[in-house]
Amino acid sequence: MILRRLSLLVVFAVIVLAGCTLTRGSSVVIGTPRPPVDPATVKLYTELPAHYVKIALLSADSRNDFASQQNLTNAAIDRLKREAAKVGANGILLNGIGNYQIGSSGVIVANPGSPIGTAVMSTRTGKEATGIAIYVSEP
Repeated sequence: MILRRLSLLVVFAVIVLAGCTLTRGSSVVIGTPRPPVDPATVKLYTELPAHYVKIALLSADSRNDFASQQNLTNAAIDRLKREAAKVGANGILLNGIGNYQIGSSGVIVANPGSPIGTAVMSTRTGKEATGIAIYVSEP
C-alpha cells in the first residue's frame, strides 16, 4: 500500500514538473536604455531595419525535460522579448537559436513483489537564443 502511494506520488510529481519550463535571460547594455515597454510589442528581425539604434546584447535559454523542441524555442524567444522590453527595445535582431544538453534524467518505479522495476530515461535538452535589443524608428 505504501509502495503504491509512493508510485502515485512520483507519477504526480512528474506530471506537475512537466508543465514547468524554466527560463533564464540576461542583457548587457551597450547603448542608451529607454523606458520599459510591453514585451508583446517587441518584434523579431532577422535582417537589420533601415533606422535603428542598438540598446543591449541579449541571451536567453529554456529547459524542460518533457517539453517539445518548439515549446522550448517559444519559451526562449518569449524570454528574449521580456529582456528586450526591460531596456525599452521595440525590436530584437535575432542572432541565433540553438540546442544544448543539460544531462539526462530518469524515474524508476518499483514493482511490488518483484525484484525488477520499470525505468524511464530521457536526455535533458534545452534551447538557447541570442540577439541584439534595438530601438527601431520610422524615417
